[in-house]
Parts: sequence; C-alpha cells; structure tokens
Amino acid sequence: MDPAKKSKIIIVSFVVGALLLGFLAYKGMSTTGQEHMAIIKKVIQDKGGVIVAGGVTAVPVDESPFERGGKGNTIYKIDFTKDGKPHTAWYRSENHSSILKEPEEWILP
Repeated sequence: MDPAKKSKIIIVSFVVGALLLGFLAYKGMSTTGQEHMAIIKKVIQDKGGVIVAGGVTAVPVDESPFERGGKGNTIYKIDFTKDGKPHTAWYRSENHSSILKEPEEWILP
C-alpha cells in the first residue's frame, strides 16, 4: 500500500474513532441527566410537591449543605412548592462516569 494512502487511512480512522467516542460520551451524559431529572420529579411528587419552573439547578458542593461530593456526583438544588409554600430540597446523585464519588443522598425539608 502506498505510504501516503496508508497515512490518510490512519488519520481518517483516528478522527472517526474520536468523533464516535465523543458522541457516545455525550449521549451517556445526556441519558444520565434525564435519569436524574426523572428521579427528582418522582421524589418531589411523592412528597406532595410541585417543582417550580427552572427550579432544578446543578450547584458546586461548596454551595450546598453536603460536606463532600466527588467527581462522580452531581449536586442538585430543587426549588418546589408544597401546599402553596416554597421549599428547597437537595439531591446528591451518583454519576456513572467516575469511581470517585460519594453515595447518593437527599436532604428534604
């Protein structure tokens, strides 16, 4: 095989492989986020609450009541109403992307 052609095939294969891995990582993170939102909605509804519009935000550990959070955790602040009164809940989720994580935990009012 011609060395120039072989070089082009290697470069194209590398780029296609990188794009495929990037797409799979994006899809995995998107699916994990959707799972977290489904869990959050179910827990708040089971407690009799209604999440306000834009009421779920991811926050850093230092802005939350949790003492620790690893790279494999996402911490959510959830603003919701129950019986017409505003409340805030906190959820430390486990992501599938890292082994450095704290256990899943809720802080509910």
